[in-house]
Amino acid sequence: MAENLEKRGREELQAWIKQRLDAAVHELIDGGVFESVMIEAKPAWVFPFQVLLGRIREQGEEFKWIICGEVPTDYFDSATVSTPREAARHFAMKWQLDAARQQDLSIKKSRGPAPGSRPGYFGSRLAETAEALYALVDDASLWQRRSSL
Repeated sequence: MAENLEKRGREELQAWIKQRLDAAVHELIDGGVFESVMIEAKPAWVFPFQVLLGRIREQGEEFKWIICGEVPTDYFDSATVSTPREAARHFAMKWQLDAARQQDLSIKKSRGPAPGSRPGYFGSRLAETAEALYALVDDASLWQRRSSL
């Protein structure tokens, strides 16, 4: 029975990975990052049902790192880092900088918050996400080699 539950868990995780990668590919195509529909996307590391790091590329092009799941979908060129852990660290730092910029812009644009609004809300949410991702990066036990996704 435990073996059946384990198999079911692996199947559910594989389905989640496929769904998230497919959605991320479509989001990047819709956003103009890729022009072709011939995209290769494969998982590189997963924190089950939360965060998926993968590699993605158009045919004949260099791969890009991608992150998706219960975090914003984002990407960057692969030349910057070579491992999933380094990629996660890069995304965390990038998001921290983006959050700081958003909060600065919110303060500059705001002459006083509208009733019920929260200036800098999206920047602070991005900062929280970056901090949570960095906590995963900092946990060495999560980054030990796994057999396969």
